[in-house]
Amino acid sequence: MNKLLLLLVPLLMLGLQKGYTAVTSPAAKKYSSLIRYSEQKYNLPKNILARLLQTESGFNPKATNPSGAKGIAQIIPKWHPGVDPFNPKQAIPYSAKYLREMFIRFGSWEKALAAYNYGPGNVSKTLKKYGSDWKSNLPTETKNYIRKILQ
Repeated sequence: MNKLLLLLVPLLMLGLQKGYTAVTSPAAKKYSSLIRYSEQKYNLPKNILARLLQTESGFNPKATNPSGAKGIAQIIPKWHPGVDPFNPKQAIPYSAKYLREMFIRFGSWEKALAAYNYGPGNVSKTLKKYGSDWKSNLPTETKNYIRKILQ
């Protein structure tokens, strides 16, 4: 039994950590406690939220995008009323909650990230139209987004 555990535990840990490397920039450190808390509260894989925020805004709480996305988590206020995208104390937990909702809806982190970036309606349409080939039919930006966060 002990030998089996010695073999399984490292494999399980590798599986849990695979792809979700830490972000260690000074900007990331400023928000690290809130990110860790939000990841734990919403049962996200370790460091996935930090990598999402790095990809979205480089941890810039004042970031804006011509698409209308704003703040550290690049939230579009039109689709997410009630959260101040420029307030990291609101935006970080909100983005963690939203990512968990997308995971529950779509059943994988790849699909959840695609929905965060491309929109859940677009992901649903892509899944319906292309089935198991859904990922290769995403916009290049979304493919790169998923790859960058899960690398």
